[in-house]
Amino acid sequence: MNKANKYSPENCKWVPQLQIKSQKYATICPAIDEYNFHPYSGGGKIIIALSYQMGRIKPSDELRDIVYKCTECGGCDVSCKFLNNLEPLEIIRELRERLVKDGCGPMPAQQKYIESVKKVNNPYNEPHEKRMDWLPNDVQTDPNSKILFYVGCTASYRRKEMAIATARVMNAAGIKFRLLEDETCCGSPVLRTGVKDVFLEAMNKNLDAIEALDVDTVVFTCAGCYDTFKVDYHLNRNYNFKVIHAVELFDELIRSGELKLTKEVPLTVTYHDPCHLGRNAERYEEWDGDEVQILPLVSINIPPKPKRCGAKGVYDPPRNILKSIPGLKFIEMERIMEYSYCCGAGAGVKSAFPEFALNTALTRLEEAEDTGADTLISACPFCSTNLQDGIKEKSSKLNFYDISELILMALGIDIGKIKEEAGEVA
Repeated sequence: MNKANKYSPENCKWVPQLQIKSQKYATICPAIDEYNFHPYSGGGKIIIALSYQMGRIKPSDELRDIVYKCTECGGCDVSCKFLNNLEPLEIIRELRERLVKDGCGPMPAQQKYIESVKKVNNPYNEPHEKRMDWLPNDVQTDPNSKILFYVGCTASYRRKEMAIATARVMNAAGIKFRLLEDETCCGSPVLRTGVKDVFLEAMNKNLDAIEALDVDTVVFTCAGCYDTFKVDYHLNRNYNFKVIHAVELFDELIRSGELKLTKEVPLTVTYHDPCHLGRNAERYEEWDGDEVQILPLVSINIPPKPKRCGAKGVYDPPRNILKSIPGLKFIEMERIMEYSYCCGAGAGVKSAFPEFALNTALTRLEEAEDTGADTLISACPFCSTNLQDGIKEKSSKLNFYDISELILMALGIDIGKIKEEAGEVA
């Protein structure tokens, strides 16, 4: 890469050059792949944010449309920081908050699910009193446990098989856990659209309820909930319990011998890194410096802030699990870990721009198929829904399982029964 291109805004559109394995899978930004026009990229949105801040552009439907056609996957953020020190993702989120404040956001479809969060504590407008209906009668819980299983809205109402499988794996390992009977939306789908006040209400409601239980660990099956608690809650309010995704817990249990995977699973699988479990789940490092303004709208941090480059996401645990399953062959896609390609469902895109979300899933599925794998694995209910929608759309021969379901297979537990239970309690 020559010096002229080193600091080009084009960096936000591509996987860092040293990480590129082929021209076919060299891009990192779903919005650019879909719309192919610079304003839709991370660099383009930085320019838009500056112009908006300076009053050069005004609120409009066109502006809103461009700003919200972004999954906030963080790909541009990681790629930009590979050489520069800009914060595209933070700028995009602040721009959305500003548009909401000015009455220009969010999108109408997103406003509907935000109202549902406010009224019935979930974005699907499902009855709050049915949130626990996913729970089979024979799953063992302990109301006095120090471990809380926070299920999340999507696993509770839409991807019930993930909630059931996660609970059954914990039962199989002898892990006692409790549930939050008055669990409400974590606020992630609200925060990503820029509606900060409703997010803070959801955050405080959840933290107040959890802290009243005196638990020391909260386990998540939803990558979005996990990222929101780990990173976003932590930025806004202190709490004293540990947050852990189910794949981290299961990896520990397998390595300690408390969870024994003995049944052969003769599949060839590839793994999709969820954005909220991977690069976006890296916490901000503590920084006690000063922001010094050197020109209008231009400031520098002294000392420089530590870079949040996505490398500290949850990458090893799911891979350790896959490598521990007898009879299973694991093949990686080209774009993995902090350079993974988004499934397409995040930040309100699935509701407001379903065609964009589906096309992004199709792009990722093609990459999965090109590995030669027969099965795609992930660890996020949003990824599960969008990627399975893509599989149906293109009539792909790929199977899809959440990693908790795959563990059940390796324990000799019938996955078909789990699917039936998920349907029966729907």
